[in-house]
Amino acid sequence: MTTPYIEITDLNKKFSQHPVLNQLNLTIQAGEIVAILGENGAGKTTLLNILLGLLPADSGEVQLFGQPVSVLQQSMALRANIGVMLQQASLPGNLTVLEHLELFSCYYPNPRPLPELIQSCGLSDLVQQRFSSLSGGQKQAVLFALAIIGKPALLFLDEPTVGLDVAARQAFWQQIRQAKADGISVILTTHYLEEADQLASRILVLKNGRFIADGSPATLKAFSQTRQISCCSRLSQQLISSWPEVQLVVQLAAQLTAQKDNPAAQHLQIHSSQPEQTLRRLLALDEQLTDLTVSSVSLEQAFLHLTHSKEHSA
Repeated sequence: MTTPYIEITDLNKKFSQHPVLNQLNLTIQAGEIVAILGENGAGKTTLLNILLGLLPADSGEVQLFGQPVSVLQQSMALRANIGVMLQQASLPGNLTVLEHLELFSCYYPNPRPLPELIQSCGLSDLVQQRFSSLSGGQKQAVLFALAIIGKPALLFLDEPTVGLDVAARQAFWQQIRQAKADGISVILTTHYLEEADQLASRILVLKNGRFIADGSPATLKAFSQTRQISCCSRLSQQLISSWPEVQLVVQLAAQLTAQKDNPAAQHLQIHSSQPEQTLRRLLALDEQLTDLTVSSVSLEQAFLHLTHSKEHSA
């Protein structure tokens, strides 16, 4: 049987007697892009620091590639198998990009060839620029290159696209996809639900020190019973909002062509935890209902459902 890249058993961590991680169990195999989601204070950073050997656990076992995380500081071979890009990372601003790459390349026994790394990370036009002169997106591209320069099998990315504009974020997503294509497994913490949806093969939702959900983005969306109903209806938002199963009603600005024959209708988007019941009400009360569609909720809506529902509270 293949040795898991990460194996956590009954992990516990407290700060000032406050439990942050509570009997946490997790196994991550090769080839996965795993996004760890959770609200502020859920324990994501604590978990990452324990996995990187930067923080001791109170109890439980943590293994990387079948070895206790405690040997990480003494084992160069184990460290070379891991790439890390932390949110608060910084580099000396007076060195050029090429000087940083050459310096980090010396830390590894079998680093990636610099010309290949520079091209794949889009750094060709930046190598002679000082790090302090780079934009936010360019700095993240350099930090990512340094994280993979040692040919790691496992890459940790902590909130890697915070503060980046849309174009820079999407360029960074492509770098992560390329890392996956190169055989690197990725552990990603992020507050951007779209990022997790776009990149992750598996999503873990952390709440009150425990994982309350574990599955693909599609599985998590399906887990939430809430559905999104779109329609053109003459019924008022106030009436639909009064139905017990309806969580949200939004009137969309766009006017559909079908409304020409029904000018009193509004284009509505309805979130319902019991879509069948809502559909029965709509069809019974509005004979002129048109443009009816039912779809799954977004990952963001599923995440909010998971983290705020009573059954997942500690």
